Formats: sequence, C-alpha cells, structure tokens
Amino acid sequence: MARRFGPRSTVDSLKKAAKSWLRQLRAGDAAARGRLIRAWPGAPDDPGLRDVQHALAREYGLAGWTALREALAVRALAGLGHRERVDIVLHHVWEGDPVAAARILGRYPEIARDSLHAAVVCGDRAEVSRRLAADPAGANATGGPLNWPPLLYLAFARLPVPPGEGDALAIATALLDAGADPNARFSDDWDNPFTVLTGVIGQGEQGRPPHPDAPALVDLLVARGADPFDTQALYDTSLVRDDPEWLEILHGASTRRGDAARWTTKPPGGGIGGKFQQSAIDYLLGNAVTFDHPRRVDWLLRHGADPDGVNSYSGLPHHAVARLAGFGHIADLLVRHGARPVPLADQQAFQAACMMLDATTAAELAARDPACLADPEPLLMAAAQGRVAVIDLLLGLGAPVDGAREDGMRPLHAAAQHGHVAAAARLIAAGADLDRRGSRHNATPLGFAVHGGFSPMIDLLAPRTRDPFDLCWAGRVDRLGELFDADPGLAAVLDPGGGTLLFLLPDDEDAAVAVAALLLARGVDPRRPNAEGKMPAHVAGRRGLDEAAEIIAAAARASPRRG
Repeated sequence: MARRFGPRSTVDSLKKAAKSWLRQLRAGDAAARGRLIRAWPGAPDDPGLRDVQHALAREYGLAGWTALREALAVRALAGLGHRERVDIVLHHVWEGDPVAAARILGRYPEIARDSLHAAVVCGDRAEVSRRLAADPAGANATGGPLNWPPLLYLAFARLPVPPGEGDALAIATALLDAGADPNARFSDDWDNPFTVLTGVIGQGEQGRPPHPDAPALVDLLVARGADPFDTQALYDTSLVRDDPEWLEILHGASTRRGDAARWTTKPPGGGIGGKFQQSAIDYLLGNAVTFDHPRRVDWLLRHGADPDGVNSYSGLPHHAVARLAGFGHIADLLVRHGARPVPLADQQAFQAACMMLDATTAAELAARDPACLADPEPLLMAAAQGRVAVIDLLLGLGAPVDGAREDGMRPLHAAAQHGHVAAAARLIAAGADLDRRGSRHNATPLGFAVHGGFSPMIDLLAPRTRDPFDLCWAGRVDRLGELFDADPGLAAVLDPGGGTLLFLLPDDEDAAVAVAALLLARGVDPRRPNAEGKMPAHVAGRRGLDEAAEIIAAAARASPRRG
C-alpha cells in the first residue's frame, strides 16, 4: 500500500527525508538498501540524491519527484476558498498568474461552472451554452475580478488547451449570437483602448502570446463588427518581430470595409503614441525603423507611409534614425522609396560614424567637438545592440563608460536589458558600475537581466554585484551568503515599499526555498508585513511558491513577535 502524506508533509521535509535515507545507504545500512529495492527494483547500485528522491516518490504511489512536488502543490490549493480559487483563475487573463490558474483548474474543474465568465475562461462550451440559454443578456454582463464582459475574458485567456481541443471559436460564436459586443474594451490608463481584438492578437511589451486560435477568432470578430483599425493591437504588433502578417490582416479588413483611409489620416487629438500627431501608418513606420524591421518598413512604405516622415518620439526623420542606429540597409530602403537624406549635426554625424564603424570620421568629429564624447547616446545604442566593436571604438576615443541619460539609464543597463553578454563584459572590464540604478524602472543591470530571463547575463553579473534585492530575485544564494558574511546587517534591508527580502523570492521553487532558508537563517523577520499589510508567507503562497511559503510560515509561528 502506498504511503500517504502527513499533515506537515512538505517538499522540504521530504527532501530532508530523502537526504537521511541517502546517508543511511552510504553508511551501508542493509534495511535502507532493502527499502530502496522494494520501492524501485531498478535502482542503481550507487544512488545519488535524485535517485533516492525518485524512490521516495514511488513509495507515495507517484511516478517520480516532479509528480510528488505537483501533488503537494495541489494539496496546498485546498487551503484556498472557492471564491479565491475562482478569482485566481479569472485574474490570470490580465496581470495574473497563468501557471497557478492552470494548476488550480486542473485540481478543481468545477470552477468552470461557477459563472458564465468562468465557463468562458475554462473553455467549457456546454456550460456556456446552458447559461446563455437561461440568460442571453449575460453575454454582455460584466463580472469577475476584472469586471469585464465574457468576450474580453475569452480574448485575453491563455490557459493551456491541448491541440485540437479548444472550443474558443465556438464559445465566441455563441456569445456573439447572444449579442456580445465584438468591440468590448477596457482602459489601462493609456490613450489606446484594449479591445477584444487586442487580447486575441497579443504580443506587446510583455510579449503575450497570441491566442491559439487568433486568425480564426479575428476573422469571426471582424465579420461580426469588430473594428479592425485597432490601435492598441497595431502598437503591440509593432514591437515584437519583423512580421507584417497582422498589418496585412487588419489593413485588408479595413479595406474591405471601405475604411482604409483611417490608416493614413492624422486623427484629431493625437495618434497611437509618441509626442507628434501622426497617422497610424506613419507612427508604425517610426517603430519599424527603430526596431530594425525591414519587412515591416517595406510594407508600410508600400501602403502610404511617408519616407520623409519623422519618428513620433524623437521627432527625427526616419532616415536619420536609421543612420544613427547603424541600420544602413533601412536607410537605403527609405531612399529607394523616395526619402531625401538630411545633413546630420556634428553630434549626430559622430554617432552615425561610430555605428557604421567609420573610425576616421568619428575621430575627426570628436577632435573638432569634444562634446560628442560626453553624449551617452552612442554608447547606449551600441550596448543595446550588443555591438562590441562599436563599444571599443567609443571607449577608445574617450567616451565615459557610465555616461547616463536624464533618467539614469547607462550602457551596462542597456546591454543587460537586451541580454548582450559580450557587450556587458566589455563595459564591466572598462569599469562600469554594476549596482547603479537607472531608467524609469529604477533597475540595476542585474534587475534587467532577471526580468528578461537572461541566464548567461545573470551568471556574469551576479558574482560581481552587491545588490541583495536583485540577488534574491535571481536566486543566487552563494553570493548572498558572501555579502551577508561581510555585512550581516545587509540581510535586514527593506525595499522602497517597506518589505523585507522575503518578499523578493525568485520564481523557481527550489531557488525560492533556498533563498528563504538563507534569509531566515540570517535573521530576516518572517512576521514583518509589507506596506500593504501582507505577510511574506501569504505573498509566496499566492505566487505558487508553496514550499517556501510553508517554511516562512513555520518560522513565523516559531518566532516571537518583534516590537
């Protein structure tokens, strides 16, 4: 008979049990060896910790250690109430946690029957049909934690659905048949509304994946009246990759509606973004040039974009932007479509020369106007593109390695933000400050690397940084231990919101446990709330870091309240 979890069973406690079992095996304990063979007849003669963990999981009737961890995580969900579980599942569509939502739904499939909104998010076609038959007006009723109508929840939902088993198209059709508004929208404090089409198409600054049924859903929504001139979707798809697919689809739909003129008309009161009033197609050309998207540049120019237009943010002509970035192929493409190159001022000419690796011209301009070297933009541009040769040229000419924009953004920030390890290493070798915060995000270089998930960059920066906040996010326990050994008081630092380092655990569960254990061992208070009054164990639990949450909670129960 398989073993059963006890009331205090956690991943950590079972890891300790596995380690104890391994010690017994290595001491030659015959009983421990017999137990191993009974649990796993094919166990190796000289097992390691992973082997013993596998055998322990088999004792609990599970396929392996991963299955054991998942079983414990599912058990932890039982501590949440039904309403809280439903809200987590629904909230995953916007700034929520899709992983936690999928885990909860897998354990509690009855959530799909909680409401029409839940049925839509969970893809329960039968439940959607039943509820619409009983109350057709529900198709436009707002609800759930975001107070959205059902069609918006469907558009932004990204719960994993096996290929071929999704019912999103049928559910969307049922909602539309019942009168759902295909142009439903919400505001996120930006000028462009987020619509049903926006959600289906995805992408954007957060890199949201498109809905699995995006092309078919867009066809359906447009056929039912959705406006294909979706400014937020146009913005989102301009940031990610050099692919004109959605331009073609949405512009084609506008053309069939006899509405293509909106793409080339300056709207009253502003445009998609930026500082200058521009048509959508001219604004998008600025982004395509900036992000080195030649296919999109060509498409936009062929559909009416002005090759002599200006970037909506900087006000610089597109041709100048291309030259300043070193995108000679983009500059040539603009000229082929009729752009008239304009002379560049000394500073701009210096940057263009550097980005094109024209060392002779760059040196001449720097000698004529030393202020060229004080401008941080050339080195920031080179770092953002990972252009090591350009970095070497600029540093050799005397450009300061830590030159910053007004917001504090420095070259090492830019290299880390884009994951360019060689560029970052070159800047560090030249004396770049690893811990200076900057940009509108007030981030360190390591913070940018952690946010971007750039493991090689994290490996470069973590052993050198002294910032405990980002080291916690990165899960770098060894480096944290070194810093705390040198300065024990560093473990007690608080973030700007008044939270301890226990609120900054990494997303990886094993790393989160290791960081939490270190922080608790170094005296971080498990009972100290953050500025919102939330406790670290609760926050960790809401993030699905169940084992770390249990360790923190246990420490809080054992710790006397501090004054």
